[in-house]
Amino acid sequence: MSPRPSVVFSAFRSNADPRLQGWVAFRESVQSGARGGDVARVSGLARTGELARTGTTDRVAEGRDRSRGLATVADSGHSGIWRLLASNSRELGRSSSVYGSFAGARAHVLELKDQCDAMVATVVTGPSGGTHGWVVTIGERIVMTAGRWYGAASASREAAAGTIEAFRVALVAEDARHATEAGRRGSRVLSEAERAQAW
Repeated sequence: MSPRPSVVFSAFRSNADPRLQGWVAFRESVQSGARGGDVARVSGLARTGELARTGTTDRVAEGRDRSRGLATVADSGHSGIWRLLASNSRELGRSSSVYGSFAGARAHVLELKDQCDAMVATVVTGPSGGTHGWVVTIGERIVMTAGRWYGAASASREAAAGTIEAFRVALVAEDARHATEAGRRGSRVLSEAERAQAW
């Protein structure tokens, strides 16, 4: 266990993987709360910015973001995400995008780490009464979301603030973990050759 937070990467062989589909469903739910307009900005974290209201953030235009490896879930059979973990391995936050390559995902995380001062956290209302989550934006783009719902807006606000600070100092993994197939436990680290082929 690392004494610092860490960013880890999870790769999926298939876009039909139930774990990836669960991630997408949760992300859509959080972003729906952000688009719904019932939001409260977390003050004191960074400069003021507008909340992204452009829909799903993994559908990106051709150009700069494509070269980074961002992908839609339907783009290819191989994809991955990143998660920010506390030193006790509890998930603090997760990527808002699905990535088409490990190299692109890691490069984007390193780019985001240099932009922590520009991050703005916004508390959003969850799908049921009394639930709250958060999104982190840079400019108009959502770059990170909560990984769970909170029972109070204040708890969500505190979690978002702590997540940005944890992301700032997080160690970034140099390899991806490949999600195991359904019915099998654990995950394994991909070799360089496997990573090049699988994600």
